[in-house]
Amino acid sequence: MKKTGKEMRGLMVAVSATTLLLVLAIITYFMVDVIVTTGNNIEKNKQLVVEQTAKSLTEISENIESMLSSPEIIGIFNQDYVNAFLQNRDYDLFNELAARIALGFYPIDYIGIIQGGELVFHDEKASLDVDPSELPVEPYESAYETLDSLGDKEGFFVSAFFPIDLSILGVDEIVYVNMIMDRTAEYKEVSVYFTQQRNDLILRLSIAAAIAVILTLLLTTLGLRYFTRKYVVNPIEELNRTAEEIADGTFTGEVEVNKDSAYAALQGLLRSGQKVLRHMDEEIQK
Repeated sequence: MKKTGKEMRGLMVAVSATTLLLVLAIITYFMVDVIVTTGNNIEKNKQLVVEQTAKSLTEISENIESMLSSPEIIGIFNQDYVNAFLQNRDYDLFNELAARIALGFYPIDYIGIIQGGELVFHDEKASLDVDPSELPVEPYESAYETLDSLGDKEGFFVSAFFPIDLSILGVDEIVYVNMIMDRTAEYKEVSVYFTQQRNDLILRLSIAAAIAVILTLLLTTLGLRYFTRKYVVNPIEELNRTAEEIADGTFTGEVEVNKDSAYAALQGLLRSGQKVLRHMDEEIQK
């Protein structure tokens, strides 16, 4: 293989570097896009978890209110307790019933019952140790709030306040129920799922990037060298040899001129030179 000249080496370095930078820029763009899109998807789906939880809490509060204010449900209980509640406004029955319904039939982790701006009853899952004084007793300005901890447990919790209408029991005052639901597991699942998806995509992009870099280097070094020598260097060397043979008088035949070639002008010049030298030889021989 013929030695590559410094011009060819410079050309290969320039083309290789430019193409490689372009390939790396494209790959970097897609990687950044994957990371940003994944982050947005994580936040979007976490927000969906919160909104679905708030919706579930609303439905649970409506069910509890419906059960507590239903004459059919009230008729199930011992009427002596019901009459005692109506006469003495003893809320213990209502409070315990609401807590048992919430914690027993729904995925609620904490329930607090607020009357007159004061916490009058609270209960939580057995696995939790909650200090109710650390929790608010006033409804939030928004529909819900998120908490980073509940009692001695760190995680992700959704808290919401709901009014309970007990007018059917002769209670004019609105009673608020604060229910808190633990969504730590669902929150982590969202992060783990999309993080895994992101990592898989980045791994595949990294493999594709490595292959693309190798192919780019091969095409812009060996490939460029081969095609440049075939279509540029070799034709020029052929023209140079032809010129030397014409000058030495050893060239036989006619110089062919390919009108479609980029070297047609040089071929035409050599052909003209060949005719001039041939004419001069004929004149000398005379």
